[in-house]
Amino acid sequence: MNRKSHHTSAQSLNIWSFTDNKPGHRNQLQGLVNALSERCAVDCIWLPVEGCFWHRLQDLRKHYKQHAPDLILGAGHTTHKYLLLSRWLFGGKTLVLMKPSFPLSWFDCVLIPEHDGQYRQANVIATRGVINQIKPKQQKNDCKGLFLIGGPSKHYGWNNQHLAQQITTILSVYPDLDWQLTTSRRTPEDFLAHLPRDNKNLTIIPHTECTADWLPQQLSDAGNVWVTEDSVSMIYEALTAGALTGLLEVPVIKSGRVQQGIKTLLQDKLLFHYSDWLKQPAIKPHYAQLNEANRCAELILKDFLL
Repeated sequence: MNRKSHHTSAQSLNIWSFTDNKPGHRNQLQGLVNALSERCAVDCIWLPVEGCFWHRLQDLRKHYKQHAPDLILGAGHTTHKYLLLSRWLFGGKTLVLMKPSFPLSWFDCVLIPEHDGQYRQANVIATRGVINQIKPKQQKNDCKGLFLIGGPSKHYGWNNQHLAQQITTILSVYPDLDWQLTTSRRTPEDFLAHLPRDNKNLTIIPHTECTADWLPQQLSDAGNVWVTEDSVSMIYEALTAGALTGLLEVPVIKSGRVQQGIKTLLQDKLLFHYSDWLKQPAIKPHYAQLNEANRCAELILKDFLL
């Protein structure tokens, strides 16, 4: 029953995008869909995977009658079975973001971050970090700065006082910049209490007060961004935006592939650590020029949708 893709250059690209609605996974999918839509006409249907499997199957049959899929996307392990089932029943080509729980050969295309391993399969596209929907901007506001605060994880610990001291020092070195700071769901509730209250050039916006568009807009404009080292996705988003990106240091609990990816960025001088900046405040990293969503969109249209 496996059918070929229905897409031709004269038609819009029909995309079925399966989502578990986790913000990080949705961000990756949206970034790729946005990049594809800049290169061709796109008709994208978003399909949540929550709920009864058989009810979802009935929904797919309804969508197939209207728009047979050319490209079937998914991010997150719970989406994988839907990609495979949809291709078997309705045709199209499957593309999964991040290493799947099933064999790589089961999918037409797989996008895997370099820090998750090196794969030589022809259907694998290695990405530098995860795909995101940030748009690079050459002209940045050098008078605007941004602090992005994460939180403890299985790889990183936390020290409120030490992190607050790093931020205080940066504020004192750049008193003329207009700084904003936002937190994340992982940020300890008592962290903000450790920040200086008398800094007129610092505005604090807790993550609960940020809209979905807030961070992309701020990253698009800010010329100077500091990210806690645990926040890997935000690090790559800041680099994609074209900002000068520094790492706020937090304790390392366990070294692994995540730390290796950050180490590679540091070796390539795309990032700098707070401790290195403290020795040389005028340090300037190389301009990253990361736009993995656009690069992958071009490869997908050229090599995987024939």
